[in-house]
Amino acid sequence: MNNEKPLSNLILFVSLGIIFWFIALLFIRFAGDHLFVNGNPWLILFFILSIPIAWVLVKIGAIIGKVEGEKLLIATVLMSLTALLLDGVALTWFQNWYGLEPAQLLLAAAWLLWGVGVGLMIGYWESHSYNAS
Repeated sequence: MNNEKPLSNLILFVSLGIIFWFIALLFIRFAGDHLFVNGNPWLILFFILSIPIAWVLVKIGAIIGKVEGEKLLIATVLMSLTALLLDGVALTWFQNWYGLEPAQLLLAAAWLLWGVGVGLMIGYWESHSYNAS
């Protein structure tokens, strides 16, 4: 991150994490009832499709924050950590925000954890691809 503006970068990446979390919340709220169903054969495809979506979100963070290399990894960690903490709070105390039954909420929570893990993995790979060039 830019050494002259660490606080503004922190605010930027935490804000992006909030925005990305809110988009996932809205998706779950409006599409989750049909997708997060035990035995849904399309669920595996949705997990796989999360990989390019996570890559796009990491790229958005890199472009907006003008970061690369190790700074991109730090930005990805900040965005992911923010989203993960918000998910933890919302899934614990505000489950009705998601609009799902408990069994569906478990699948949605698994998808959210998967998305954070994939995002962090992509952030790691992308940060190292800059160092290799």
